[in-house]
Amino acid sequence: MINRLRGTVVEIEGDTAVLDVQGVGYAVSCTSSLLGSLSMEEEACIVTHTDVKEDSIRIFGFESKSERQLFRLLIRVSGMGPRSAVDVLSNVPARDLLRAIGLGDVQALMKIKGVGKKKAERIVVELKDLVTSFFDEQKAEGVLFNSQGEGREQIATGTHGDAVVTLEVLGFSHRDAEAAVGRAISSIPATGDVGEIVREALKFV
Repeated sequence: MINRLRGTVVEIEGDTAVLDVQGVGYAVSCTSSLLGSLSMEEEACIVTHTDVKEDSIRIFGFESKSERQLFRLLIRVSGMGPRSAVDVLSNVPARDLLRAIGLGDVQALMKIKGVGKKKAERIVVELKDLVTSFFDEQKAEGVLFNSQGEGREQIATGTHGDAVVTLEVLGFSHRDAEAAVGRAISSIPATGDVGEIVREALKFV
């Protein structure tokens, strides 16, 4: 599994960039946010996901670890391949996508280019309860990532702190996450778990 590539951008065509890494050219299918940050003949460090099939190996590139995390969430949806997931990420801001998933807003998802009613419904049904899954995965490893993909030690405790960090893992700023979680906790039962708090907080970010 190739998780990161560092090299010189030698070609950009459509949504594909070729990165020269010590004489080997890697073709990387990129999200629009990543493409916007690349410049020809300049060094770049790209966060990647490797899709391995029997007859092909494709590399997908992302601007940050949080964008890759969202991509990996999307490809869990039945019928949603890596190419479609990249297209979705290239056509809607991450926070708008997360908010729509968390709120189960099918109509908002249908506004995304390439997402029809059936696909939007599948995204909601299959992902609504998985929006916080990345938090559990990162928590198990003892390290969480902020929206810039930088590692830091886990310091928040309790459901409030866990919910704030979950939103940060999903790409929201600490300030926005704190405010949203505060509003969410005031509107749901005190027994709400982290997942419930996060889903409610997505209404306010």
